[in-house]
Amino acid sequence: MSQRPLLFLDVDGVVSPFGGGPPPGYRRSEIDGYQVTWSPSHRHEFAALAEMFDVVWATTWEHKANEAISPLLGLPRLPVVEFGTSRSGDTWKLAKVAERAGDRPLAWVDDELFADARAWAEQREPATLLLRPSSSVGLTDEHFAELQAFGRAMNEADDGAT
Repeated sequence: MSQRPLLFLDVDGVVSPFGGGPPPGYRRSEIDGYQVTWSPSHRHEFAALAEMFDVVWATTWEHKANEAISPLLGLPRLPVVEFGTSRSGDTWKLAKVAERAGDRPLAWVDDELFADARAWAEQREPATLLLRPSSSVGLTDEHFAELQAFGRAMNEADDGAT
């Protein structure tokens, strides 16, 4: 039995762009002393992605993302990659994301994906999509379209394999 693809999702610079003022249509919320910039229009997009992917928080917010960010985006409590204090390599989240991903297809959206992550993605056998939004813009309509196309392709491939 196959599983749906994973979607690893960062918060800062992805869901919550930073630098400059908030993009048009975005709101600002203060959460535990941090400014979070988010778009209410993304709720529909995230709901559609949650039907295609098993969504996992891959953020320094860790479990706090479920308390603070999920409600803003209309998401349920999500699994969380726990990073602890180890920080090594250019894409410091890579080892923990790779461990969590195992041999499942995945999409990973993070504003800090570098050459080491790209090399890892290229050598993986399961389909792997890496998206690196601009941290001052965050997720765009084009990113959501690319994620939806990838999710559909993975789910169609899975339906054909059963």
